[in-house]
Amino acid sequence: MIKRYLVPLILFLLSLLMLIGSQESRMMRASILGRTIFYPFVHSVSSVHSNSQLRDEVKDLKAQLANQTLKTLALQNELKLFSTSLAVAFDTGLEDFEVAEVIGYAGPFHQRNLIVDKGTFHGVSLESPVVSSSGIVGKVINAADTYCVVLPFTNPQFQMPVMDSHTIVQGILQSDLRGTLSMNMIKLGSEISVGDTIVTSNLSRLFPKGYPVGRVKRLKESTDNLFITAEISPFTLVENLEHVFILKDEKRKP
Repeated sequence: MIKRYLVPLILFLLSLLMLIGSQESRMMRASILGRTIFYPFVHSVSSVHSNSQLRDEVKDLKAQLANQTLKTLALQNELKLFSTSLAVAFDTGLEDFEVAEVIGYAGPFHQRNLIVDKGTFHGVSLESPVVSSSGIVGKVINAADTYCVVLPFTNPQFQMPVMDSHTIVQGILQSDLRGTLSMNMIKLGSEISVGDTIVTSNLSRLFPKGYPVGRVKRLKESTDNLFITAEISPFTLVENLEHVFILKDEKRKP
């Protein structure tokens, strides 16, 4: 029974104590009580307030970090795009090109086309040749306002005249359904060897002459013994492309 009223009684006596005496003496007693009897309560309230402030500060810092991370990524992408624009390892012979980012694919793996983020608003037109920093990629076959579809040389539907850069031996570049790239229709007895560099032909109406394509990997005769087929190791790996260059030239005929 006594324990039930003990705490209220103590609080009542402390309240009376705080009402007795001058203001200075009451302030002194309050300070003493705050450092002794009421210290756990005062400390708990202070800790809760401090923790709340810390949570708000941590939240603000996380938001600032996320914002800085996004800015850093944007700057890195701009730097990569700028570096890519300067990375073409051969002379295009054209005055202008549009750097485009690969944003998607369409079709099965060895027959798929590239979707890039530049379209007619950027001066892209049908049949525009597309290259990478290492060599040819393909041509534009569909162009919308803000994107276009590129038919790469890895698609069996792509065909183009090519030639040996050293001996000028001509042939047709085409890929099969397995993804093997070949230079076909080479006349038997033509001067072509493993390791030769294959480039775009002077007969091509798509690319100017001399754009790099790849190297001869192996040679084999056709079943009718009239032609040679050269398997080509391409300079450009289409499946690893991040950016491409869409060449623009008003004088070029499709």
